[in-house]
Amino acid sequence: MDNDNRNGIGSPFISSEPAYDNDYYPREEEQTEAERAYDEAILRRMRERRIRREKRRVRRNRTVALIILIVLIMLIVKGCSVVKRHKLEKAHTQASAKAEEKEKKQSEQQKAPVSESSTAQDSADSTSGDGTEQGDRPKVQQIDGITSVNGIIIVNKTYSLPEDYDPGVSVLAQNAFDNMAADAMNDGVFLTVNSGYRSYQEQESLYYGYALERGVAEADRVSSRPGHSEHQSGLCFDVNSTEFSFADTKEAKWLAAHCADYGFIIRFPKGKEKLTGYEYEAWHIRYVGIDIAREITSKGICLEEYLGVTSDYMDAPDAMTQEQYAAKLGVTVDPPAENNGGGEQWQDNGGWDQDNGDNGYYDGGYYDYGYDNGGNGYYDDGGYYDYGYDNGYGNGYTY
Repeated sequence: MDNDNRNGIGSPFISSEPAYDNDYYPREEEQTEAERAYDEAILRRMRERRIRREKRRVRRNRTVALIILIVLIMLIVKGCSVVKRHKLEKAHTQASAKAEEKEKKQSEQQKAPVSESSTAQDSADSTSGDGTEQGDRPKVQQIDGITSVNGIIIVNKTYSLPEDYDPGVSVLAQNAFDNMAADAMNDGVFLTVNSGYRSYQEQESLYYGYALERGVAEADRVSSRPGHSEHQSGLCFDVNSTEFSFADTKEAKWLAAHCADYGFIIRFPKGKEKLTGYEYEAWHIRYVGIDIAREITSKGICLEEYLGVTSDYMDAPDAMTQEQYAAKLGVTVDPPAENNGGGEQWQDNGGWDQDNGDNGYYDGGYYDYGYDNGGNGYYDDGGYYDYGYDNGYGNGYTY
């Protein structure tokens, strides 16, 4: 065997060229390109999937973040409302405290500059109207024309208020009335303010109307001269109705039984007409504070007795008789002639008698003071008036 055969040269089984068909099998470079395209397609799909997953994750996170944000906003709003409510409650409490402090300062100021009235008791150890020893005589003091006795503002026929005194309704009195009305409602009793604060000018107009129609003598009985009305103090209220029939209602009875527990007194109690200067008014209450109200009510006395003062226009510093006051207003003391029964006699034996005139002022008209069972005219059994045959007197009058 020659060397060519040993090396395979010339052998039919060994050749320097590939033994397969180049047109049938792809070359190595073409396979790599196809695989690369396949791999890129796979990578592209994977990227798209990742993008979709990322978008879903972002949407989910945004939704969760939005929910958390809404919850936080709700909590913040709720917290702010609670804080605001607490601030409002605190502000209301502070306002009430300031109002009480203002009332207290006003009361204290009234005790400082002392200008004792000539109507104060002469005795250092005077006895009050209820018979109890007071020790020191009551101090009647005036500050800027406002009179107080032992720190209690007094407004009646003896003591007046300045024309420019315009305090409005007392905050303490209004709050006390609101509390009382709320508790009365729980008992099935409805209380409301018929008349509260009244200015000097309003009282002046009211009184003048009475005096012009009925004369000063009668006006003094049914109304207060301007400056002498307790309504100007802002410390009193007319409750529900100002008709005398109110005294027989359950509201009036509840008021009389409970008003002292809220700092009020029935200002013009029954049987004290000569001391207060006014007839019994079941509807007129005055704020004096709980302790004083309970003491006055329990003793069955009026404010004039408690303070040891009078209520008489002739005791006032600027005292004016009815004739003088009538001349000042340009009206009459007695009812005008056209309102006096067509000339019939107005008084009989010093008392109020029935006017039998057909168009009389006191018969079938405003009042009929006849049928006085006391026999002595003006007073009946010690009372201020005889209302036995009153054909309308007293309806709607406030002091």
